[in-house]
Amino acid sequence: MFSRINVKMSVISLLGIVVVSMIIAPAYADQVVKPSSGGTLNIGFETNPSTPTPGDQTELKISFINKQTNTLQPHVDYKVSVTQGDNKVFGIPVTHVGADPTSSQGLLVTIPVQFQTDGTYQVTVEVQTILFQPIPPETATFTVVVGQPVPEFGPMAGIVIAISTISVIILSKKTQLHI
Repeated sequence: MFSRINVKMSVISLLGIVVVSMIIAPAYADQVVKPSSGGTLNIGFETNPSTPTPGDQTELKISFINKQTNTLQPHVDYKVSVTQGDNKVFGIPVTHVGADPTSSQGLLVTIPVQFQTDGTYQVTVEVQTILFQPIPPETATFTVVVGQPVPEFGPMAGIVIAISTISVIILSKKTQLHI
């Protein structure tokens, strides 16, 4: 039978495990993949760091993904623009991404940018040519939050709730508490 000291130690240990797991859980943004507006390609997008800070350099990582092979598409002509509201704050002209000479697949594009202020930005990627063949321009738009993000509940919140609920049930059974 559990004594009150053992119950307190179990609760303290459980809380300690939850806090430590929340501290060491990695914070990263997964790549977001969207189809281009015409459906020809999938376009992958992520930032490094995952939550950009005003004034610091941020990398926009863009990948052009062949929908049939799910591999990086070589030889894409594209341009990128970054807007905040109606204001264009950054852009690159039409640029070509080639192929990896060892695999003939495309390459990941990394574009350095420096956001000046907190806020929400839209990054629009426009594809104009694939394998040296012009296509009607196709776009995909991604949202970047710069500065303090609005807190959201991620997978850790579900884990914490599940552990807490199970712990309360177990402790109430062991200590014969009625809730």
